[in-house]
Order: sequence, then C-alpha cells, then structure tokens
Amino acid sequence: MTDHSSAFTIPLVGALARLGVRHVCITPGSRSTALALAFADEPSVADWSHHDERSSAFFALGIARTLREPVAIVTTSGTAAAELHPALAEARHARAALIALTADRPYELRDLGAPQTMDQQGLFGRTVKWAHDVEAAAGAPAARVVALAARLVAEATDVPAGPVHLNVRYREPLMPSAEPPETPDPPKVVFAPLDPPHDAIAEIAAAAAGRRGMIVVGPQDDPGVPATAPLLAAAAGWPILADALSGLRCGTHDRSAVIAAGDPLAWEGWLDRVDPEFVVRVGAIPTSKPIWQWLESARRVPQVLVEPAGWRDPMASATTVIRADPARTLQALAKTIDTPSDPSWLEAWRRGDQAAADAIGAVLEEARFPNEPAVARLVGRAAPDRSTLWVGSSMPVRDVDAFLESTDRRVRVMGNRGVNGIDGLISAALGSAAASGEPTIVLAGDLSVLHDLGALATAGRLGIPATIVVVNNDGGGIFHFLPQEGHPHFERHFATPHGLDFTEVAPPLGVAAQRIDHPEALAEVIATKAPGPRLLEVCTDRGENMLLHRDLRAAVARAVADL
Repeated sequence: MTDHSSAFTIPLVGALARLGVRHVCITPGSRSTALALAFADEPSVADWSHHDERSSAFFALGIARTLREPVAIVTTSGTAAAELHPALAEARHARAALIALTADRPYELRDLGAPQTMDQQGLFGRTVKWAHDVEAAAGAPAARVVALAARLVAEATDVPAGPVHLNVRYREPLMPSAEPPETPDPPKVVFAPLDPPHDAIAEIAAAAAGRRGMIVVGPQDDPGVPATAPLLAAAAGWPILADALSGLRCGTHDRSAVIAAGDPLAWEGWLDRVDPEFVVRVGAIPTSKPIWQWLESARRVPQVLVEPAGWRDPMASATTVIRADPARTLQALAKTIDTPSDPSWLEAWRRGDQAAADAIGAVLEEARFPNEPAVARLVGRAAPDRSTLWVGSSMPVRDVDAFLESTDRRVRVMGNRGVNGIDGLISAALGSAAASGEPTIVLAGDLSVLHDLGALATAGRLGIPATIVVVNNDGGGIFHFLPQEGHPHFERHFATPHGLDFTEVAPPLGVAAQRIDHPEALAEVIATKAPGPRLLEVCTDRGENMLLHRDLRAAVARAVADL
C-alpha cells in the first residue's frame, strides 16, 4: 500500500516536472524527506543540494531569473522555512517565479512546545503572490494534487511572475513506500498575450510626433525589449537612456541610439539643458538617481509608462500607463509614429554621450589603480562574449550604470534590484552560472560577500566556474556619498570596517583566490575561462573613491559645458 507522504508528494512532483519545473534547490531535513526524495528520483528535474536555506533560495532565484522559468525550493519545518523570506522578497519585486515548498508538522502539534514546530501557514504574508496550506493525505485524489501543482505554476508565472508558497503537513512515517503512485496528466494552462491597445497607440504616436523625446529603459529582463526599443528610437529620432540592467547596453542589436553615459550626464544637469518634451518608459525605476529625480520633477512632460502588470511608478510621474507587453508596444509605436524629431536632437545626445565617455576615460587614465570606477569599467570591457555579469547593489551597480560602455559583445548584466538588497548576491550568481553554463562574473562589494560567505562553500563544493570580483574597501563605501558621512559614529555604525582578507577566507572553502593590483592582470583573468570557482580581491580606499567620483563629475561637466 502507498503511504500518505508518497500518495501526495509523488503526483505533486511529477506534475510540477511535466509543467516545466526543471530545477529544484533542496536543503537537508527530516520532515521534507518525501519532497527531497521525490525530486531526486524525478529524472527531468535537476536537484541542487545546499547546506543552508537562505543561500539555497537565492541560488534558485538566480536560476529563475536567468532561465525565466519557475524553480522550486524545498525546506524542512521551522526556522528553515523562514530563511527563504529574503529571496522571496527579491523574487516578488524582481518578478521571478519561485515555488517555495515547505514541509510542516501536523496541526495538532502547534502551540504545544513540539520541537521544530511553528506557525508556517501564511508565513510569508504578502511577499508571495499566492499561498496554500495542505496536509499530505493518502486519500487525496491524484487529480486534485496535480491540479494544485498546475495552480502553483500558473500563479508563479502569470504576469507579473513572482513567488508562491505551498506549506505541506506531513505525518509519520516520513520515508516513502516502495510502491509509487501514478501521476495523471496535469491540466494545461494557457495565458493570452497582452496586445497593445491600438487606439491608445495612435493617440500617443500623434502626441509624440516631431517632439524631442527619449526612451528610458530601466532594469528589466524581457528579451524582446533590446530588439524593439531601437525600432522606436529610429522611427522617432530619440535617444535611449539604457540602464546597465536594461539589456540594451550590450549585444548585437542596434545600439546607435543607446546612451551609456546617461547617469553622468544627468548628474551635471544635462536633462534640464536639453529639455525633453516626451518620455516613453519601460522597466523598473532607473538605477540612476538623477534620472529618476528628473522624471519625478518634470511633470510638465508627458510620460508614457509601458507596464505589462503591477504598478512601477514610485515617482507618480506617469501621465499614461499602457498595460501591455512592452516589446509589442514599442514595436507598435515604432510602426505608428510617422514624424521623427529633428535629427539634431539625437545628434546632440550622441555628442554628449561621447564627450562624457572621453572625459571619464581621461580621468581614469590618470587615477591610481585600483579604484572602483576603473574596476567597473574594466570588468565590462573584459567580460567575454555570451557571458553574464552579476552586479552587487549599493556602489557596484551604480558604478556599472555610470561607467559600463556600450558594446556588441553579448554580456547579460543582472543584479538583485527588486528590493536592492546586498544579501544573496553570490548565491544568485552561482545559480545563474549553473543554469546557463555561460561564463559568469560577479562584481561584488565586500559587505555583499560577507553576507553570503556560505555561497563560497557552495561554489567550492559544486565546482561552479564563476569569477567573483570583490571590491574590498573595508566597509560600506556608499555611505560616504550620503548625509551620514562625517558623523562621529560614522565608522562604527555605517562604514563598519571588518579588516578581512578575502584571499585568506576563500581557499579553505574551496575557492581559488588572488589579490589583483594591476588593470592588465584583472582584464586577463576575467577574459579567461574559469576552470572552477575563483575569487579576485581588489582593494580600494573609501575616502579616495568619493573624491574620484567628484573629479569624474567635474570632468564631465567641463566636457559638456559648451555642447
């Protein structure tokens, strides 16, 4: 006879596999035995073993974002389940489909002091899109179990994608039987595409005709946008302010209208000087603070936000929101706009972009290496074709956004910018590397690595060939740019120096490590295929970094003053 755990779990896992779940991340636990073994025995699902749940969840996030498909996570009961929360929060805002499967104890053991037992029902609150609590029962009809699997996948992948949670209560015995039950076919779920509204497209095209407009593409993962945003730029004669995480900075698509120096230009008041008259926005809020601050202040300028689901307008500056597929909408606008702006408009942007790039290059040529802007620029230059660059939040992503040049190399730039946390960066990048098989580089701050040290052990144990570049400035460098800088308690509670040497920390965890002091050495290592996990430590000075950024801004201001 089939036991209750197998009767429920094997059809659930089999249905998830048939519905396209190809990866699962599992951590050890007794209560989750049935889930772990069912996934391990499912040939179409790659089961990734992890020591801790937090790293496991971020690893799954990296896979989900890289492949743009649902990924499952399995944990045992108690605080193990709670460890998933940071990654689920990032997945919710980054629109990544994670399926959290948490094992739990029976209802009657709750609130009685039973070990490893807590209230897991609704554990993640509004962080997840959908949550369900169920008991693994031998009498559960298999058709209902596979329907539950179909709903999990449907809720996770429906627009906007995001995390879901299934809490499964298991009773003893926890080991599955030798007679696995049959798994019926799950229902097929079909999503209709969101086509752009033709009347609204015609109205926007008429309003934008001949005006000095621009396309602002923030962080986004839609692979159709890099091909279609240039179509609109060509039809309208507009520049594309391409965030480093937009997918538009790098690749073989048309980049003739891409502005890479949008952030340095915006810092120096360029947007106020050129005075755009129309804006089309795609993706999340830009990384660049001066760009989104200008968008917030320029309420006289019509701003069209193209957003398939949700509401990503924290500046409250959108005058029109098009709820449709972004790539299709951009393509439709490109076909409808028949009067471009004067050619001098786009040409002025190109001159400004080039002048800013030249000024930045001149300052970095004279600056002492290593420094953080030069490292960000060099990593972008050295990343090989068909590679992925994961960028840490705080300073690394801002430096990459400001200094990453446009290139025809196919470099996918990613980061955990859903809620902008520094936690889980290395784990997410390792999941991405494992799923894609592409050369993967991580540009991380030292505090990001401290938050995710366990991921180095995962990299070493699994032999994942990722290159981790650690910018070690002995603390939180971004706070030097914030009002806290200069306070008597600044070093203790904001900069938080740690004194660690990562070239000593990484090798015992199975990760080769070396200190890099010369730009040629850094470029050479990054351009070379990694035989296994490796860490490159680049040591910088926080105070010097702040002064260098001031010099770069001043140089850009001088370069564009007379344009």
